[in-house]
Amino acid sequence: MTTRSLSPGLTSRVDTRFSLSGTHSTASRTHAPRALEPPAYVKNYDSQLSHLDSWLAIIALVGKVASRSGGNGVLDRVTEVQNRFRLLRVQLAKALTEEYAREYEMVLGGRAAIAVDMLVRNLFERSADIGFLSTDSSVRAYMENSEGEVNIQQHLARYVAKYSVYDDVMLLDLEGKLRTSLKFPEGNTFQDDALLQTLPHLNAGYIEYFASTPLAPHQQRALLFIAPIYQAESTQRLGYLALSFQLNEEVRGIFEELADGAFELALLDSNSKVVVSSLPQLALNESLSQVGTSGVGVIVLQGKPYACRQVAGSPYQGYAGLGWRCLALTELSNGALRKQNVNPPSTEAELVKGELSNIRHQAAMIAQQLNLAVINGHIISVRHKALELVPVLHQIREIGSLTDQVFEESIATLSQGMSLTAIADVTMRAFSMVSIMDRNLYERANDVRWWALDERIRRQLLPASKGDEQARQELSAVIHAINTLYTVYTTILVFDQQGIIVAVSDNNAARLVGTQVPESLPLAACLTIDSDQGYVVSAFTKSELYANGGTYVYCAPVVDFTNHAVIGGIATVFDATPEFRQILADNLPTTDVQLPLPFALFVDAEGRLISSTLPDISLPLLLDNGYEDVLSLRNGERCFKQLEYEGNRYLTAMVASTGYREYKRNDHYRNDVIAITCLPIT
Repeated sequence: MTTRSLSPGLTSRVDTRFSLSGTHSTASRTHAPRALEPPAYVKNYDSQLSHLDSWLAIIALVGKVASRSGGNGVLDRVTEVQNRFRLLRVQLAKALTEEYAREYEMVLGGRAAIAVDMLVRNLFERSADIGFLSTDSSVRAYMENSEGEVNIQQHLARYVAKYSVYDDVMLLDLEGKLRTSLKFPEGNTFQDDALLQTLPHLNAGYIEYFASTPLAPHQQRALLFIAPIYQAESTQRLGYLALSFQLNEEVRGIFEELADGAFELALLDSNSKVVVSSLPQLALNESLSQVGTSGVGVIVLQGKPYACRQVAGSPYQGYAGLGWRCLALTELSNGALRKQNVNPPSTEAELVKGELSNIRHQAAMIAQQLNLAVINGHIISVRHKALELVPVLHQIREIGSLTDQVFEESIATLSQGMSLTAIADVTMRAFSMVSIMDRNLYERANDVRWWALDERIRRQLLPASKGDEQARQELSAVIHAINTLYTVYTTILVFDQQGIIVAVSDNNAARLVGTQVPESLPLAACLTIDSDQGYVVSAFTKSELYANGGTYVYCAPVVDFTNHAVIGGIATVFDATPEFRQILADNLPTTDVQLPLPFALFVDAEGRLISSTLPDISLPLLLDNGYEDVLSLRNGERCFKQLEYEGNRYLTAMVASTGYREYKRNDHYRNDVIAITCLPIT
C-alpha cells in the first residue's frame, strides 16, 4: 500500500506493505532459474570447427612423418596457424553466445519494460482521479445526507461510464464500512480490519491498497485508490472514497497487445510474486524473486524450458506505484526470435559489428594463411621432389576452405537473427509509442466529459455568462483546482452558449475571459451533443490557446439537468509539446554515442507532423518514395523500411494507432496517428 499526497510527484511517499497471502493464494513455490545456454546452432558450428581442428592436426602429423625434411617448415607453419584458429574458435563460440543472449535481452526485456511502464502510466492517471472525485460536490452531499436529492448511484455510474478502467466506486463511512457502491447500492457491513488501521492516519493524501479485501469480494485481490472526503471548506471528515481499478482486465489487455503469439507475460508485485499471468503454469502468488532479475535466465515449467527476463517499472513524473514488475517469457523450443513476420534487411551484414566482425576478418586471414602455406608447400614439394607432400597439402587447403566456410555461415546465421531482432525491437518501440499515446488521449476524452458534469460548474455557468462576478470566480476556482491535479493541461476553459469564455483555470490567461473561443475549437459540434458520453476534439493544429503551438483541444457540453438544455461547454487545452515528446523519448534506446542519434516522430494520416525528437525534420525527405504507403497505414498496421536521412542510414518502423478501450474504436471519434521510429545503422 502506498500513501501519497494528492499532487502526484510533488511530495514524499511513505510505503507500508500488507501481506498478500490468504485464502485466495496458492502454495508459494520458488523456481530455481539457470543460465541461458548456447543455442543449438552455436553448438553445431563449434562441433564442426572442432572436427576440422582435429582433422587438420592429424593431417599435419601424417605429413611430418611422411615428408622429407623440406616439408617440415611448411607443416610447422600450418601448426602455428592452427593454434591461432583454436583461439579464434573459442572467441567465436563466446561471441555467438553473447550475441544470442543480447537478442533475448532486447526482445524479452523490451517487452517486459513496455508492459510494466504502460501500467505505471495508467495508474499515474488514477492518482489524479482520486483527488478530484473525493472533492466532488455530489459525493460530499451524499456523505453529508444520504437521503438528500443526490442520486448517487446514477452519479457514480456516469463516472464509470467514462472512466471504464474502474469496476466499482465505493463510499465508506468513518469506520471504513461500506455505505454504498455500484455493486452494493444498499451498502453492507463489510469491513477490512487491516485497512481500518490505516485510514485514520490518512490526511490530505490517498493510498493505493492492494490486497484481498471484503470490500471487493468479487476479486481475489483488489487494487483500490482511497482518499478521505471532507466537508467543503472544512477539515471535518465525512468518510472515504475508494476507486476499484480493473487491474486484471487492464493487464491482460496489455499482454494481448505485446504477446505477438510467441511470448508470455506475468505481472509481479514488489516481492516478485505473480499477480496476473498469461501463462497458466504460473499460479497466483507464485514466487519468482530470482527469475530473470539480473539478466536473461531459464526456468522450467511443466518440463518446458522458458527464457525469461524480469524488469521493474520506471517511475513516471515521480509516481512509482506499488513497485510493479513484469516477467516476459518465451519457450526456448519455439524459436520465437526467428519467427518475426518480416523480411530481414538485404544488407543484414551491416548489423554485424564489433567483435563478431573482427572474428570474421580473422577467420578469412587464417584461411588465406593456410592457403599461402599450401602454395609454399607445393613449391617445396617440386623443389625437393617430395610427392608424398602433395595429398597432405590438398587436404590442408580443403580444411582451410571448410573452416572459413563454417565461420562465415555461423556469423551469417547470427547476422540474420540480429537483423530480425533489430526489426522486432524498432517495431515494438514504435508500437509502444503510439499505444501510450492512445492511452494518454483516452484519459483526455474522459476528463472533459466528467468535468462537464460537475454540479458546481453546471450551477454557476449560467449566472457567470450573465455577468455574475461571484459565479465567475467560483467557476475559475473549481477549474483551477482541477488543473492543479491534472497538470497535462495548460488551460481549462468554460464558455457559454455563444462561445464566449466566462472562466479560465490559469490566471495568466485571464485576458481570454469575455472573448470568443477560437475558430479551431469545434464549438457548434460541441453545443449540439445530446449525450453526456459525447465529446469533440479539435484537429491537431496551431492554437492561440496554446501560444500558437500545435495541440488538441477537447470539448464537452455542460447541461442543465433540470431542463436538459445545453448552457455552454468546457474545453481542455492539452500540453501536447512536452507530453508527446516525452512519450517518444521514453521509448527510444539510450546511447552514449554522439551521432547519429535515434529519433522518432508522430504524424497523422494527412501527413501533419504532431511531434518529433529531431528538430526541423522533413517528413517527405525522410520517407522519400514511401510517403504515401506510410500515411495509408491504419488500425495497427505496421511496416518496416531502411531509410537514409541526412547521410545516415536507419532501421525504421511505422505503426498505426488502434485506439484504447472504447476510445477511437466505438465512440465515433477517428484520429489515425502513425508512430515512426528510426534507429541508426552504424
